[in-house]
Amino acid sequence: MAIYDPRSLKAEEFINHEEILETLRYAEENKRNVELIDRLLEKARPVRDGKTVHCAGLTHREASVLLACDIPEKVEEMYRLAEEIKLAFYGNRIVMFAPLYLSNYCVNGCVYCPYHLKNKHIARKKLTQDEVRAEVIALQDMGHKRLAIEAGEDPVNNPISSASKRSIPSGIRTARSAA
Repeated sequence: MAIYDPRSLKAEEFINHEEILETLRYAEENKRNVELIDRLLEKARPVRDGKTVHCAGLTHREASVLLACDIPEKVEEMYRLAEEIKLAFYGNRIVMFAPLYLSNYCVNGCVYCPYHLKNKHIARKKLTQDEVRAEVIALQDMGHKRLAIEAGEDPVNNPISSASKRSIPSGIRTARSAA
């Protein structure tokens, strides 16, 4: 099996064909394993610790089992748990993130995305640090407090780094930093 490292920043290491096939096989084999499904749902349940809330989280294999599950009662239980998690973190409100597009350069070929490498019909653009700062200030002036930072995947043209984060004024939360 090729290298599989879910923490890697290199696509060829965290997107691994063999791992995807093995995960799909595992999900298919366990999609009706009620004991495992119950353990995963319990693992995903939010835990309150004083005023803070946290979830242990699921691995991609664990999530694949829940996504493949076709037991109606367990699917309903998942919906209830999703609501519980949403309420634990956000309460009874809708949280909006304004998108901030840093760049549309991309090395991938995802057919659902207009940024893909083979799309020759769009002008490619990468914001400078000054442009990022101006966009953030404009969004902030419009009342936005949370940003979803968007960019195509391109290690040369989109090296999302601390330099990009320095352009964001304090008080603004990004989707990556917000819980």
